[in-house]
Parts: sequence; C-alpha cells; structure tokens
Amino acid sequence: MSSPSRHYRPQATPRFRGPVRSAASSSPFTKPLSFRAKVMDVCLVAVWGASIPGLLWLGSMGGF
Repeated sequence: MSSPSRHYRPQATPRFRGPVRSAASSSPFTKPLSFRAKVMDVCLVAVWGASIPGLLWLGSMGGF
C-alpha cells in the first residue's frame, strides 16, 4: 500500500512563460457600447420587464 498507484502522474510545476498580459487586451469587450446599443439594451430590459408580469397575469386569468 505504500507504493503509488500505477495511474498516478505527478503534477508538473508551472514555469514562468514571460510577462503576464493584461486581461483587457485580450477581451472582446474592450470597445465601449454605442448609444444605439445602449438604447436597444434598455428596450430589451423594458420588454422583458413588461412581458413577465403580463404573462403571469394572463396565466392567472386563464386559470393556471
């Protein structure tokens, strides 16, 4: 029982691979949103905010 399992593989030690790049340089979301995109986001939230209570109200009127 003192010998390691034959399927045991020791973990390799991490090596230094150079300077760490900043997360912002590799992110696809670095460009700011346009005004149109912001307006569309607000409209989407408003539609979801109105549809959820509306669907609940229709469901309660239907007997669910």
